[in-house]
Amino acid sequence: MLLQGVVDCAIIEDDAITVLDFKTDRVSAAEAPERAEQYRGQLAAYAYALEELTGRKVTRRILWFLRPNTGVLLPD
Repeated sequence: MLLQGVVDCAIIEDDAITVLDFKTDRVSAAEAPERAEQYRGQLAAYAYALEELTGRKVTRRILWFLRPNTGVLLPD
């Protein structure tokens, strides 16, 4: 299987990584958590690739919706 994508932002700390992906979907703050679930697979793929490349664990996956300017932390 071949996947192609670009990680918007990876914050690399001593032994962990936070993946931050920006979204332009037009959702309300109340709708953002439900919409974030639609991107779970994308962030899982990014996490897998980063862990393989760096040897560090991705400990947080955050989707940031530009409208309404709110973030959603995806649990593992």
